[in-house]
Amino acid sequence: MLAIVISATTAFAQEFSDEAKMQMEAAGARLTEATTTADRVAALREIEAIASANPDAPDARLLATMLGQQAMIESGPADLVDALGVLASAGENTDVNTYAAIIGPLMSTVAEMQENHTLLGATAIALDDAINNLNAVADKIGLPSIADTISEASGIEGLGSTVTDTLGNLAKFAELVRSNPDVAAMDEATAKEFVDTFTSLMTLGGRVTISAPLTIAVRDSLVWNQQMFGESAKALNLVADAMATGHLDQEAYGEISDRLNVLSRGPWGSDTAKDVLKSICDAIPLFGKWCGDAFKLAEQLIGGECGAISCDCENVGGGIMRGPLLVSCRLQEQTVIAQCRATPPVVGNCDPGAMGPGATN
Repeated sequence: MLAIVISATTAFAQEFSDEAKMQMEAAGARLTEATTTADRVAALREIEAIASANPDAPDARLLATMLGQQAMIESGPADLVDALGVLASAGENTDVNTYAAIIGPLMSTVAEMQENHTLLGATAIALDDAINNLNAVADKIGLPSIADTISEASGIEGLGSTVTDTLGNLAKFAELVRSNPDVAAMDEATAKEFVDTFTSLMTLGGRVTISAPLTIAVRDSLVWNQQMFGESAKALNLVADAMATGHLDQEAYGEISDRLNVLSRGPWGSDTAKDVLKSICDAIPLFGKWCGDAFKLAEQLIGGECGAISCDCENVGGGIMRGPLLVSCRLQEQTVIAQCRATPPVVGNCDPGAMGPGATN
């Protein structure tokens, strides 16, 4: 079984070194000053890496886990939407660089979610099947494997082997799950273990009280990750289908994109998040100055003008041209939303030739 238990801080905890504290303070300052999603995610990942490199320091494991999850919430769904946008606009273009631009963000998101230790059995099987299907289709049309494509297009030495390791670990876990006679029971037990263990870790040795909001937050985080894994599998299958047939399933594309936009709001309701995150922030002195910046709530990150953007794509007309117009509308809507989130305020408009009558921009 893939271990998803997050180990509690050891009894012989070691303090962060002065150098690690300085690095974390500097990264926290960059997080506070960040004005784009990319800068926020980079700062979150930097603090996560510092905490991961000091696993025996007080609360380091919790810090790394929570910041990794927050970075995924802010970047994962948008990255998948962007990748599908490349697919939708590529037509029948299946050169290696275009293929890499599509699957690169997909596999990066899958790898980062695996590192968060939140992959359950049934979802692992779906992902493994989707990856095998995509590799088989790529082979038939003369494209290299996923790992070789990413390595070739990036030019980064060793990246292919890293992707291969990620896929290999996923395949091993999926195979183990397939051999289990009761996957549902296995997932139920694993999920309970995750919730119990992570909830215990989040109490910070008694400094935070176990409560209903805390348990709900942990459970919702696990559910959100399974949904993200599921949409990743659907996206990989959509890519394979488009490559095999030469046509994009526009209905499936729209459904996945819409679902990813919903997931971009994160796993927590604002009241739950406020209760849980405030108690944790107050209990970890190192968070102090920048904890609020790290755990901005969904309505702060994507609310306001960005959350209200719509090109009313469901009501695009066009008769026999409705399909292409619908794809164009969704692509432009996602572009405008992405621009708004990255550098508010709104900087783009819907396509006048491909939008519904209820468009807001």
